[in-house]
Formats: sequence, C-alpha cells, structure tokens
Amino acid sequence: MATKENLKNLEKSLDSIILGVEILKKGIGYYVYYNKPNENTKAFKIHHSSCGNCAWGTGKIPGASPGLNGVWIGPFNSVAQATSFINENFSPFPGQIDECNCTK
Repeated sequence: MATKENLKNLEKSLDSIILGVEILKKGIGYYVYYNKPNENTKAFKIHHSSCGNCAWGTGKIPGASPGLNGVWIGPFNSVAQATSFINENFSPFPGQIDECNCTK
C-alpha cells in the first residue's frame, strides 16, 4: 500500500508532467523556416511541429546556432496563417513558399 509520502511525491510528479504537457501544447502548430543563405531559391518552407526537420521549431541539428543557416518562426495555427505572415513581413521576396510533406 502506498504511504502518504509516496502519494505526495506522485502528485508532485504529475504536476510536473501536466506542466510539461501544457508547455508542449503551446508549441504545436506550423513553423516557417526562413533560409537566409538560400533566400533567392528556397527562402521559405512551412513545416508542422511534429516534423522531424522542424522538431517543434528547434530544427534537426542539436546545438545549431539559430540564424546561422536559417531560423524557425512560429508556431502558427494553420498553413494559411504562416503564409500570411510571410506575405505581410517579407514581401516582396525573391523565392517561393514551399510546404513540407508533413503539412499535407
């Protein structure tokens, strides 16, 4: 049988898990990858947070310096919202807006 101390520890653990889930929920959505070095050919690509390339807006290279090759912008609620953001903030731009397969 669980002791009072065991139950208190379990409750603390559950609180931490719930907090972690709430933080993760805020990161769910669509992200725009702005590829500055290649902005003339492939400036923008939209990904979902669950994509292996996006990884909740952190990218797939651990410890990469943000902005060195590109930057993740988001999350957005939809592909349309991400596209609108690009058009409103980067227009005119030389490249095109692509969508990763993860958005389909």
